[in-house]
Amino acid sequence: MEDAPNFQFVLPLNSSDLINSCSDQYFVKEVFPSSEIPGKLLECKRKAHQQDPFYIFEHFDTYYSVLESPGVDSASVRNLMRSFDLIYITVDKLGQDLQPLLTSSEPMSNQVRSSYLNLTKMVLFLQVSTVKKLDQIVQQTLRDQQINVQKKRAKQQEVMEQFPDWDHKRGKFLIQLFNILQCPLEKLWSPPVAEEDFVSMFCDICYRTLELHQLRSDNRHIFDTVFQILGTCIKRFNQAMTFPVRILQVLRGTEHSASSIANGILLLHEEYGISSVFSILLKSIVEVLNQDTSDSAVSKNFSNFLTEFANIAPKLIIPHLAKLAEELLDCQSHSIRNCVLQIIGDTVVCELTSEELTDELREVRNEFLDHLLDHILDISAHVRSKVLTIWHHLKTQHAIPLSYLTKVLEETVGRLEDKSSLVRRAAMQLIKSALESNPYSPKLSLDDLRVKHEKEVVAMEKLNERLEEERKQEEKLNEEWGTLAVELLPFIEENLKEFPEMQFDKEESDESLIQRIIPLMREKDYKAVIVLVRKVDFLAGNQAMSSLLKHEEHCVYVMALMKTYHLLAAGFKQSSEEMLHQIKTVQFLKDSIEFAQMVTAAFPKLHEMLMSKTNSDVFEAVDLFTTGYMFGIHGTLSGMQQMLQLVWSSDKEKRDAVCAAYKRILFTTDQTGRTHAILVVQNLSKFLSDIEYGHFKALESLMAEWVNGEDIDAAVIKVLFERFTLKLEGTTPNDARLALQLLIMASKSKASISAANIALIESIAIGERGRRDPRLFSGCLQFLLNSIDANNNAKYYKRLNRDAEFVQSITRLFLDFFFHEKLSNFDDVATSLFEYLYRMCQAPDLIAQRLVAELLRRFNDNWLVEESAAGADKENDLGLGSQLSQIPYSQPASVALTQTFGATQSQGSCMPVFLLSRFIFCIGYMTVKEMIFLDMDVYNNMKYREKITALEERDKRNQMASSAQTPARRTLNMSAMEVRKRLSGVTAEPQQEPDEDLVGATAEDNIAEEINAICEDLMLFNPNALLSHLSPTIIEICKRPGEYRDAKLQQSATLALARLMTVSSRFCESNMSFLMNILNLTKNIRIKCNTVVGLSDLTFRFPNIIEPWTGHIYAQLHESDTELRLTAIKMLSHLILNEMIRVKGQIADVALCLVDENEEIRDITKQSFKEIANKPNILYNVLPDIISRLSDVNLGLEEDRYQQVMSYILGLIQKDRQIETLVEKLCLRFPVTRVERQWRDIAFCLSQLTYNERAVNKLIDNVQHFRDKVQVDEVYQSFKLIISNTNKQGKPELKAVITEFEKRLKECLEVNPDPASGQSGDQPGASGVDANRSRAPAPKSKSRGGRQPAAGKKAPAKGRGRRGRKDSTSDETSDSDSD
Repeated sequence: MEDAPNFQFVLPLNSSDLINSCSDQYFVKEVFPSSEIPGKLLECKRKAHQQDPFYIFEHFDTYYSVLESPGVDSASVRNLMRSFDLIYITVDKLGQDLQPLLTSSEPMSNQVRSSYLNLTKMVLFLQVSTVKKLDQIVQQTLRDQQINVQKKRAKQQEVMEQFPDWDHKRGKFLIQLFNILQCPLEKLWSPPVAEEDFVSMFCDICYRTLELHQLRSDNRHIFDTVFQILGTCIKRFNQAMTFPVRILQVLRGTEHSASSIANGILLLHEEYGISSVFSILLKSIVEVLNQDTSDSAVSKNFSNFLTEFANIAPKLIIPHLAKLAEELLDCQSHSIRNCVLQIIGDTVVCELTSEELTDELREVRNEFLDHLLDHILDISAHVRSKVLTIWHHLKTQHAIPLSYLTKVLEETVGRLEDKSSLVRRAAMQLIKSALESNPYSPKLSLDDLRVKHEKEVVAMEKLNERLEEERKQEEKLNEEWGTLAVELLPFIEENLKEFPEMQFDKEESDESLIQRIIPLMREKDYKAVIVLVRKVDFLAGNQAMSSLLKHEEHCVYVMALMKTYHLLAAGFKQSSEEMLHQIKTVQFLKDSIEFAQMVTAAFPKLHEMLMSKTNSDVFEAVDLFTTGYMFGIHGTLSGMQQMLQLVWSSDKEKRDAVCAAYKRILFTTDQTGRTHAILVVQNLSKFLSDIEYGHFKALESLMAEWVNGEDIDAAVIKVLFERFTLKLEGTTPNDARLALQLLIMASKSKASISAANIALIESIAIGERGRRDPRLFSGCLQFLLNSIDANNNAKYYKRLNRDAEFVQSITRLFLDFFFHEKLSNFDDVATSLFEYLYRMCQAPDLIAQRLVAELLRRFNDNWLVEESAAGADKENDLGLGSQLSQIPYSQPASVALTQTFGATQSQGSCMPVFLLSRFIFCIGYMTVKEMIFLDMDVYNNMKYREKITALEERDKRNQMASSAQTPARRTLNMSAMEVRKRLSGVTAEPQQEPDEDLVGATAEDNIAEEINAICEDLMLFNPNALLSHLSPTIIEICKRPGEYRDAKLQQSATLALARLMTVSSRFCESNMSFLMNILNLTKNIRIKCNTVVGLSDLTFRFPNIIEPWTGHIYAQLHESDTELRLTAIKMLSHLILNEMIRVKGQIADVALCLVDENEEIRDITKQSFKEIANKPNILYNVLPDIISRLSDVNLGLEEDRYQQVMSYILGLIQKDRQIETLVEKLCLRFPVTRVERQWRDIAFCLSQLTYNERAVNKLIDNVQHFRDKVQVDEVYQSFKLIISNTNKQGKPELKAVITEFEKRLKECLEVNPDPASGQSGDQPGASGVDANRSRAPAPKSKSRGGRQPAAGKKAPAKGRGRRGRKDSTSDETSDSDSD
């Protein structure tokens, strides 16, 4: 050490203060230029390596010059880094010198103390200042780099390449600083109290570290060191008051510091015992948050800190949590409320879940849970969803007491109807979690639980009666004991005097001794009993205790023991413990029922969510329905069936969610191999038996996915066949039918399932089981149909010969079924048979003709008299050949019929009406299959032959294959009807040059025209054709419902008529008005439904003929019968989505189904509008018509129902351009309306749209149209809602225009328009209304409650099929836009 300096180093407030000289204070004598600094640093390096830290006195100016160097170039940075390294070496040597010096028992001289004090202050000042300067440069470089990257001026580079190992060096510096602080530095001062500036210098670099650096797993030790330094300063240098202030400043300004400070405060508590600092800090945070209640960055930073601290130190925050909740749960910021509630939830999970909580802690926990319960109804959706998420976490951690579970569920079920999708999602997740981890039962069927509860209540009542008897017996025995005790007392006293202490061996057990005592008590051998009782007491280990008793006390003790055995000897048993157990059981079941009721109440609210426009609603509802179904919750089956509708959704995510849900309930087992397959089959069978027939198609689609995905593998198929063939033990006939249906569904996507087992299926179909069970017979035929790959056409499989044994067998069996009166499902049998014949057999028309001829022969033999016309050729005799005889409940046949068929009524013979009904049904269905056979099978077969011929000719001529194959390949899998439509569509555009593909279409056209001619002219109008003789009879039955009053007969005849109409456009057109009369006049709902379905089929076949009559289909939507409305909406949806009818103003009738009383109708309508919205412009084009029709005061639609309909439909309009145009159109409607209700309706529609800047401008531009309407409060509130909702979007570009609109709206309230000017301004609108009213009225329909056909219909297009329809709708968009 050099001589003591004659100066004093004072820590400057600013480094520039060291330049000024003042008395004996140290000052910088020279600041070296940048060019000299490297040389000066070399001198410093030599001195530093000499291990003498006092060289700083001479070279302080060098280091100071480095600090004050203004440049930030690479040279300056290198100088700073070199300077830091040298000072680090110097501080290290200083620490080595200070440790023995300050810990020595000998006092230092003032000279030594002063030298080391100056040295310490100077070196640490330089070190801290250098670190600050380097930090500043690093941060500035990072900011510049970020700006350059954003502006794409430079590629992103690692900043630390310019500052190698800086993070590591900075960490070592902090550790060095901490080591220096471990020395008793205060001894350097006299008196031994460290300067405040010196300590602040240490602390300041620590606070800067918290501000600049983020806590990571690899730098945690650095932050530990920081808080160790701060802890030392708090403990030794009185920094307890400064610390909270500085920490609060850091938290205010930096987001990332929350985690590091939370961990640091915990370290202070654990290592230094400093806990009061947190209390001060918490108090300051609460004060700040109470002053600033908005969701600012400060409140978010404080919230992050509190949440982080609660996670790692819940015990420390519990004492303050009640105060925290009281102060902050009512503040405006939802993020602060979320923070406090999250802390409460974490604290409950970590510290308040034990069963051994004290009463005080239990009360604290309940108070916290009450806070969480209250905020399920918080005003903010963010808080509501957060609280439900916290409850979900509590449930998964089993931290919800049973007493709170039902309360939470009750509030959660209410949130299923919340307006926020986030809240609804959290509510569904909580209910699902409550179900999955419920403490009651794996099955929560209310019926089963109630039965168990009633059973246990009865058991408890019986047990209560037994207890009453036991109490009476006990009273009686106590009375007996009172007498007996007097007798026993002398024996006890004598025994105790004679043997005050008795010793026994331990060979005998307590139980054996008790068995000996009871008989002796009954024999009143009290001396022996006393000895044995004392022995039992000895064996129980009570000898030491009894020896301490006085004689009298010992007598009483033995007497009490004797009383126990007296009760046992009398056969007394106490059931009090059993009663306690029974009470708990009953209460448990009662709680289970309450829980199940609460969960069950949730599911009716989920049905609408399955059809929601919000995907999260759909996914969570699917998940919750699946979980509820697995737990047996009442009401979930309907939801599982409704989910099947989502199989047809255009959204792949929804389809996948439904598929996964059904896989979960049907394929999830805890078994493997064959046992798993059996359980899967049981699940599939049960589910199939539960669902309605209308959902079979959707399940069939899912089965296809499961078969292709091998979820239904060979093992499952094998078990299904074992069930189907009754080989699996315990299989019932119903199980076999369900297995057959599942096999049919599976084979639709995998034909080999059926093709590999044809012989087996045929044997069952025509065997004894098929004869006994017609359902099995028809199912086997459907199963055999699937042996053909659905993707193949007629050329890929071989048809059965018409004389094949199996064909003859099923025909004979069908004839047997036909005449069986009690057969309930004949329609299915007939349908399956004709499907099989026309799909699998050669010449199916001849087989069908032979079958009909056999039926007629039997009719003739049993009920009808043969026609006596001579020369009738049997092969051509395709008519009835006889007149229908008397039909029950009908009058004799008319003269016309008699003349037509030339028959007479048989004597004493009466043909059952059910046979005629079945016969007509068969004729109708056979006609449809014949048409399809010609249209598809015959046509494709002829095209296939044509292709073969073309190929042979090509081979002969050695021509290229492409030109010959192209035409045939284009229509090989098409029907004749589709080819004719395509070709007619081509010829409708003569301006186009025919391309090479269409030049060869003449042959196609010829074949299609030939088939069409057969359908049009031969099948129904050829005198030798079967149908030409039968169709008049069918029409006659339909015309005379008063004579032929049998409902089944009328249904069959009407259905057959509709099917006959699908064959020929001529026949269809001539009978169309007649069919409409049937639809409008009949009271038979089944006939109406069949007619609506028939009209749907006819629309696909002859759209131009049916178009003028579509209003009659819409009219059925207003009928009172639910089944009819359901059929109508299904058919209309099908036609609209397949673009077979124009979407016109009548779709308003469909829109009304959105508020139908039937849930299935509502769901189908919603799904239909969703699909319509996916098609470009269709929904947008008809929206004005929907709004007009539903707003019509003559319709009488309630306002709330109108709002429900329009809210849903307008929510489907998403394109900005469409919304802007719609806003303008709606505003223009205001002047032409006269009724206040219509103003309210238009304003409501405007409020349901989502506005951008241009849409708001449309409102502003059209203010004059609704200026006077704003005086109506409901209209004004709708516009206010527009302003409110648009402001919530938070888009800056919207702020100015919405403010302008709000200003214009307020001006409207202040202006009272002149009545005269108002009237004159309304004249154009009035004339428009009058013009609309002057249109020709529509002709009245005869339908009860039906809609009137629209006036001014255009003539149908001449072209056939869909192409002709499309031509007629080409100007749809422009027409709608001009509305």
